[in-house]
Amino acid sequence: MVAQHMMTCVGEKFGMSEVGSGSRLSLGQKFGWAVGAHGTSTMIGVLVTYLLNYMTDTLGIAAFTAGAIIFAARMYDLVTDPLMGYISDRTRSRWGRRRPYLLLGAIVCFIAFVALFNVPEIESKTGMILYTGFVLILFTTAYTIFNVPYLTMPAEMTDSYNERTSMMGYRVIFFTTANLGLFLGGSLLLKNYGPEQGYSLMGWLLGAVLLASMLASFFATRNAPQIERTEVVTYSVREQIAMVWDNKPFCIYLMVKLCQLIAQASSQAALLFFGIYVLQRGEELLFAFGTYFTVSTLITIPIWTWAAKRFTKKPAYMAAALIYAAVMASWLLSNAAEPMWIVNARIFGIGVAVTGILVVGFSILPDTMEYDRRRTGLNREGIYAGLYSTMEKAASGFGPLLFGAYLGAMGYVSTRGGETVAQPDAAVTGIYIGLGVFPAVAALLSAVLLIFYKLDEKMLKEAELVTSAKE
Repeated sequence: MVAQHMMTCVGEKFGMSEVGSGSRLSLGQKFGWAVGAHGTSTMIGVLVTYLLNYMTDTLGIAAFTAGAIIFAARMYDLVTDPLMGYISDRTRSRWGRRRPYLLLGAIVCFIAFVALFNVPEIESKTGMILYTGFVLILFTTAYTIFNVPYLTMPAEMTDSYNERTSMMGYRVIFFTTANLGLFLGGSLLLKNYGPEQGYSLMGWLLGAVLLASMLASFFATRNAPQIERTEVVTYSVREQIAMVWDNKPFCIYLMVKLCQLIAQASSQAALLFFGIYVLQRGEELLFAFGTYFTVSTLITIPIWTWAAKRFTKKPAYMAAALIYAAVMASWLLSNAAEPMWIVNARIFGIGVAVTGILVVGFSILPDTMEYDRRRTGLNREGIYAGLYSTMEKAASGFGPLLFGAYLGAMGYVSTRGGETVAQPDAAVTGIYIGLGVFPAVAALLSAVLLIFYKLDEKMLKEAELVTSAKE
């Protein structure tokens, strides 16, 4: 209750509760939907923050092979994500089109999460690779079942351009709580119990929390409004996917997010390696990241929400991407002798930038869905969510693949049981590049692509006028 009262006050101050037009949602409805982001963010965060290091330094899998396994599991979703969107679009139940999959996905996500970090005794490297690959496919399937229907819900809960920005602000709150669990909880478990037992406990404890958050989203959205959609024409899946590419704002947005997600995936994959082999304070870096990233996020959520309304979404989004690029490039100046306060300040800056990318970026996705519906009269939110989720997973897989391949080429030495060994200078250089160069370049490219994004509230209204004239 205290947290809700705090967010209500902050929201009123910075405009998070205001809407431009259309359906207005209650605080409970926003929180009820947004809490599911804790679970999805935990799953993605574990993949990009811990999994590569877990596979190389605990399971003994070579860096390139580990990155390739992660990438292959994500590419599997090229089929499952659009399929899940198609299925949820056509589902009819007493729980609505989307909510049944929130319940099913929550249960399977928990099972896969626990299995990922509780590997049975497997002596052969081939057996270890096969087990890890199988569990990762289960993991990504479970994530798809929950996340694709979940992402379509804002477009059906409200038709307000500004209200969706507000919803995404609340969603980022739970993205932040997921980071708290990942970085603070994860670092404490690894420090106190060691890699093998620490990762096992991480699977059970974080898995239980993500299950609770996903189930909470399922139950809390039982009374959420659902805007009635009337399909004018019915198309096959192939035809609908082909028609999506006529939505230029969505295509540009997809490319922008691809660059940003690759940047974030590469940086998070490199973070633990950087803490261990460059700063020589691995768990301390994770703990600091959880602390200062969280503080900066909570401070700047209402600021970015206000900025998106005051200056419109595009310039705010571009500013966040440029800040992120600059801060990530500054890791190239860091070393083991650097004072911790400088590291903390850098982490705070990352939190500021990422919060802007998330708050503004998430609010654009339902705008592109609404733009398509107003132009065509078709309900294809599930198709859009499926394509977005596919891209999200491809990026989260490509980041570790890129970093793992580079580490392997630089001669990184993998170990079993969490043993830390001296790495060649070339491998340490590769860690610098993975944390400082790859993310900065990708974020800069996303800012350039945003120049071509034109969708705003006026363009949405004009699209509705065009549709009305056709009818």
